[in-house]
Amino acid sequence: MVTISPQWVIKGHVDPALLPGTKFSSTFRSLMWSRGIEDPDELMSFLCPHLGQLRNPIAMKGIPRACERIVEAIKAEETIGVFTDYDVDGVCSAALLHRFLVQIGCRPPMIFIPDRITEGYGLNMRGIKELHDEGVTLLITADCGITARQEVAYAGSLGMSVIITDHHEPNGLVPDAHSVINPKQSGCMFKGEDLCGAGVVFHLIVALRTLLRELGWNNLPNLRDELDLVAMATVADAVSLDGVNRILVKEGLNVLNSSGRVGISALVKVSGIRKEVLSRDLGFILSPRINAAGRIADAKKAFHLLTTQHEQEAILLATELDKLNRLRQMHEQKVIEQALNFLEESHQLEGVTVVAHQDWHIGVLGIVASRLVSLFSRPAIVLSIVKGVGIGSGRSISGIDLHASLSEVSDLLREYGGHKMAVGLSIDEENIANFSLALNEVILRESTDMASPFEVDLQISPLDLTPALMDELELLSPFGEGNPEPVFYMPGMEIVSRRKDKSGMVKLILRHSNRTFHTLRCSLDDKVSLPKTHLDVAFTPIKLRLNGHSYLYLALKAVAPGS
Repeated sequence: MVTISPQWVIKGHVDPALLPGTKFSSTFRSLMWSRGIEDPDELMSFLCPHLGQLRNPIAMKGIPRACERIVEAIKAEETIGVFTDYDVDGVCSAALLHRFLVQIGCRPPMIFIPDRITEGYGLNMRGIKELHDEGVTLLITADCGITARQEVAYAGSLGMSVIITDHHEPNGLVPDAHSVINPKQSGCMFKGEDLCGAGVVFHLIVALRTLLRELGWNNLPNLRDELDLVAMATVADAVSLDGVNRILVKEGLNVLNSSGRVGISALVKVSGIRKEVLSRDLGFILSPRINAAGRIADAKKAFHLLTTQHEQEAILLATELDKLNRLRQMHEQKVIEQALNFLEESHQLEGVTVVAHQDWHIGVLGIVASRLVSLFSRPAIVLSIVKGVGIGSGRSISGIDLHASLSEVSDLLREYGGHKMAVGLSIDEENIANFSLALNEVILRESTDMASPFEVDLQISPLDLTPALMDELELLSPFGEGNPEPVFYMPGMEIVSRRKDKSGMVKLILRHSNRTFHTLRCSLDDKVSLPKTHLDVAFTPIKLRLNGHSYLYLALKAVAPGS
């Protein structure tokens, strides 16, 4: 959604004197300076992340004790169980644990993934009982469990040891488990590292591998080969793509594009990707298909895809996930249309979008919330009301910690959890109206001006947009929260032509200093009325490759009348 911006915050201008002694263009060096990188060594460390920069995982609170218990279980040939979430992060986390244990010669762990619609998120009694009945004595949670105090106590009453691996906010006291591994818990030296669930599990199995090697185990697997799963989960879960996560995703993409994991290769083929897989492909093409299993059917289908060794089975599973994704899109479109109709007929809050409806498909609520965030540039909560209870998901914008905001109105909620950018919640139907107003007040207090000036990285001229700069910008990927795509500002662009298609999407041809630029199709905020002659524009330059040639397009982010 392209918005209109009456004011701009320009973080930097092109200055050839910045970051001297590096081989990059002055525009690129100025961009990096505007993002806080003021040292050449720091610049190279950011552009060329490697696994050697990772911290020793043994320093993560809970990992040493967990490793000792897992080794004890392996030696005693205990049955190990894994309870995970039904999204990409949870499924990839379970696949990591499964593959590592199988590769070192253990029996495959028992995997339990709850049903999104009938059971919802989180560790539950039924799953614990089922795993116990299968003989599980060591239960490892993945991407869940940090708030499950009653459930962990129940598992303990059955004689099960519990190791929690999670990345969600603790919400107070952590469960009384054998070991709790979560960077967000108090006293953890990894606090501040915004790892996803699979990122936490990866650190656990790296430490476990080290301990096994010290104990004399041989032929241990190379865990770099598992980073494609970590990269997929990290991008899908919308955690910050800086620091540790930048290393994991960058290396994971290298693994994905060079390895032979048959499940992901099949999904790439079925999805129609005919080139190198990029981080945006993980987020917008592959992850939705993996998520579709848990949203519409059974997340075990996605788990089997990621762990199978057989190409024919992989193709069948990938094809099924592709079909489920199309069905998911149909459900999503129905919900988004009804949500937009509701918003047209009701008073919209300034700080947050809250929509609720009877019996919306629970599997698509998070996606719809993301769509509403994109459309209205404010946090969104989407609720499906089932038997008097609203069950839903929320998504946020940069700068608004939605989980912290929910904590301030938690007296109106039945349950809630998640992290700053994505939450899940349940609420009694009669509380929804008051909840909406209360949450709106909290968010407006956090961000007193939701229509704040539009921030851009750098003001540039048309001459700065060179093929060399486009190559340099590719070094900044993967992009995401914490490392957004660069946004440039160029004032006084002449409008050569404009075209609106049947769906209302707009394409422009702009000119400045004898250079012509084509924009990508975009949707305009209803409040945007394009002037007839000139625009000031904020944009991200995009290089598209077609038929062996590269073309430059502008992805518009915000506009204002120019001169």
